[in-house]
Amino acid sequence: MSLESSKGIYSIRELIPDDKESVLAIWSEGRSFLKEMGVSQWQKGEYPGEEAFLDDLKEKRGRVIVSGSTVVAVFAFTLSPELSYTTLKGSWKTEEGEYLTIHRTAVKKEEKGKGIMGIILSYAMEEAAKNNKKSVRIDTHKDNKAMQKSLDKNGFENMGELTLLSGSEEGDKRLGYEKLVYV
Repeated sequence: MSLESSKGIYSIRELIPDDKESVLAIWSEGRSFLKEMGVSQWQKGEYPGEEAFLDDLKEKRGRVIVSGSTVVAVFAFTLSPELSYTTLKGSWKTEEGEYLTIHRTAVKKEEKGKGIMGIILSYAMEEAAKNNKKSVRIDTHKDNKAMQKSLDKNGFENMGELTLLSGSEEGDKRLGYEKLVYV
């Protein structure tokens, strides 16, 4: 799939084994960026890291955005319900199982500000529609203002606070966002 932003032409493709080094480097940059911003998200251990990469590869849920031959961003999506989303203090627009979830988004430092998050969110909306899902959901840390700004700009709505139920950040709070798919 080829997409264009105001700053360049990008393509999205499924994760492949050869992407490992690039993806791990982008996630590492993401952890550093969040730490510099004072955001505790992704600061417990090496998450996301090799295990997440291998899981996304195996489950065919990982995607990369490429400019030329360079991987400039990474994300994953799932079509199955996210258990942590049942803890939302608030209410979702759709029922359990009627949504696509975006995870582990990170953009290479040099590519920030070029509309890549908008490309990721648009892609997720298209995938949700193709898979008969009614919405797209994503969560982020309350202090991750850059992500919140991107989500707001792209029409996602803050639905309330939720608690992560698994992984290295189990027990941590996140803000849950959702946008309805219009087909």
